[in-house]
Formats: sequence, structure tokens, C-alpha cells
Amino acid sequence: MGKEFPDPGQRQRRKYPISTGTILASSRAGHTLAELAVALAVVAVLVGMGWGMFRTRITSYRMFHVARMMHSDLTTARALALDTNREVRIHFVEADLALDPSDAQHGAWDIQVGNRGSGSTEWDTLPLDEDGVVDVSQGERSLEEGGSNEADDISLADWGSLDDDAVVFTPRGWLGNRNADFVDGFVAVEIVNKRALAEGLNERVRLTVARSGFVRMEPILE
Repeated sequence: MGKEFPDPGQRQRRKYPISTGTILASSRAGHTLAELAVALAVVAVLVGMGWGMFRTRITSYRMFHVARMMHSDLTTARALALDTNREVRIHFVEADLALDPSDAQHGAWDIQVGNRGSGSTEWDTLPLDEDGVVDVSQGERSLEEGGSNEADDISLADWGSLDDDAVVFTPRGWLGNRNADFVDGFVAVEIVNKRALAEGLNERVRLTVARSGFVRMEPILE
């Protein structure tokens, strides 16, 4: 007689019995609609918080970007005055007088070159005009809606009573502003974050120019 071998199917069934408890556990593995709703609500809150923080950071970054642009323009104006042996000024055109957080941003200025050495009282907005061609493409800055440097929620604060509404560099690179324009030895302008104002914060960057023509940038958060 040949040797009988056990049925593999029977051995397999004995080794891995099917449990009714396993079936019930599998049926309980799914999530109810209430659980899914709670999970989605939590995700929505987290996303909302993240978006709010993102917008706040973006606006702060935009404020520093505008402040650096102003710093660059002031530094460029001084260097140009030394290079051309002519007066160069940052002429402020538009300010945000009310700083109302519900209002749009405001602020504009020009980079202009004079020539008092020749007796001229005119100012030429960059680039310097040649052969009677008037071009202001390089020297105009505008934070306004639709402006060349539009910056949402970022404004240029009122610069006070600066003579001729300008910061003027002499051909020697010094400031040519009158004494009354200096407060604590500096002429100052400020770039303001209006979104922060809406949230009850005073976030701005103050740019100061010493009599020597040195430009400094100072962030302020109150």
C-alpha cells in the first residue's frame, strides 16, 4: 500500500481558521460621517490659521522690500550727486496722510537731478533728458494701485514739513536740507504696514538720513 498524505486544504484550514471576530473587527474599521466631518473641520481650521500667518508674513516681507527700495534710491541719489557734481533729490509726491487700514495704500516719489551750478532751478527726473527727449521711466516710484511699484497694504507715511517735500544731496554728498528738516540730527521718512495696523500693531520701517548723507534703515514694531 502506498503512503497516504494528508489533504493540504484541510491542513491549511486548520492552521488559519476564519474567525467571526475578525469579520466584525473589519466591519468596524471604517469611519462614520461624523468622524470625517470633525477631521475636515480640524483641517480647515489649521489651513485657515496657516493662510493668515502666510498673509501676515508676505505683507511684512513686502514692507521691507519697499523700504529697501527707498534705501537704495537714497543711496543712489547720493552717489549720483557725487558722480555728476550736481544736486540730486528724492522728491516725495504722494503720502498716506490718514493711514486708514480700510483704505488702499498710498505713496510715490521721484529721483531728480538739478543743476544749480549753472543757475538752473529745474529738476530732471531720471534718466537725464537728452536732445529734448523727456523720459521719467527710471526715476518714478509709485506704491499706488496700478502704480509702477504697486505694493498692497504698504504705504509711505506723511513726511511732515520737509522743504520742497524732498531729501536733497549736494554735489559733495551731504544733505542740503534746511535745519528745520532735521529731527535729532536726521531727516526721516517711514514705510508702514497697513495690514498690521488693521490688526492693532504698529509695524513700520524708518529710514533716516544724517547730515553727512549716510542712510540708515530701522524696523519698528510696537
